[in-house]
Parts: sequence; C-alpha cells; structure tokens
Amino acid sequence: MDTLSKAANNFLMLEKSEYKIVISAGKNKPLETINLNFIDEDLHHILGLSHLDDINIPKNRKGIIGKILSGELNDNYLSQSEYYDNESIGYSIKERIECAQYLEEYLDSDDFAVSVYRLQHDNKTLIMADYLLTCKRISTDEEYYIFLRSRKEDMYFGIVSCFPKRNITYWGGKRYLMLKEKITDGIGNELFRHPNYK
Repeated sequence: MDTLSKAANNFLMLEKSEYKIVISAGKNKPLETINLNFIDEDLHHILGLSHLDDINIPKNRKGIIGKILSGELNDNYLSQSEYYDNESIGYSIKERIECAQYLEEYLDSDDFAVSVYRLQHDNKTLIMADYLLTCKRISTDEEYYIFLRSRKEDMYFGIVSCFPKRNITYWGGKRYLMLKEKITDGIGNELFRHPNYK
C-alpha cells in the first residue's frame, strides 16, 4: 500500500471519531468549545492536493477518497507534478501526505496547544481559519500545524489545512486547554482534563 492509500485509509478510520476540545482565554473568561469532525471532503485539504495544479486532480473533493482507494490516484501519479517533492511553499506535498498518515496520532498527542488564529500576511499565507492546533506526534518530536474552520452548516469544525512545522512560524491568541475528549462510535475517552475544569 502506498503512502497516499495509507493516509486515505487512516482518514476513513478517523471519520468514525470526533473530538471535543474545550479551551479558555483566561480566568473569568467564557469557555470555548471546538467540536471537530471529519468528512470525505476534508481529505483534499489535509493532503494539500490543490498545490499540485500541473496534473489532473479530480475537482470533486468528495470523490477524492474513492479515487485514492481505487488506485486511480497514487504516489506515482502525484510524483509527476513538479510541486510534489518541491519545498517552495516551506515543505513538500510528499512530506505533507506522509504526515497525514499520522493525523490521529497528532490529535491524540499530549503535546497539544490551541490558539485563536489570525490571518498572517507576513507569512504570505491565505489560510482562512478560526483556530490553530500545534501538536507533536507521540512517537517522534516532529511538530505539526492543524488549521480549523467552522463548518457553516452545523456546530462542527473541520480541518482546512495541515502541514509539518518547518521554517515558517504561525501563531495566534493563546488559549488554555481545559478538556480534550475523543468520541469514537459514541463512546467518549478523555485524553486530557485540566484540574480546574469541572
């Protein structure tokens, strides 16, 4: 199984879960709740496929996962793009896809910070997001950025971009993590609870 297929298969498993993340801006400030879920269309953003604009990538974002699982889209095909293994955006799409295999591990990590994201023109980025997660894989020391934006149609947030931290630093308004709970098939598992969170 190639890297792209592994990332897609792992993402399908992740679709069975959602995360409840409760954060605070400080004492006497109202708590904020991020309900994070995963749908097929998110995978296009997670893999960064829009950057490979010199090869034919299906426009139907919901259908991307099926194309990958059928083998129609694979590592070999993506490698035909001059942007696949090119670090002109600070990291390569190849590297981004490799990291995407471990998305669940990043989200489950104890090394996990949340901030309110602001559009950062200094970084020449157009990422439109509400929150920025900064986390590390449990088994490595590699840092990863995950950008979240509210889904307009419901009470959930989705991932709009994610990639390994390299030379470009992103930041936002600091928030304190109060609770991180993972719900899989309706069963909750607390990954973190702040002593002051009741």
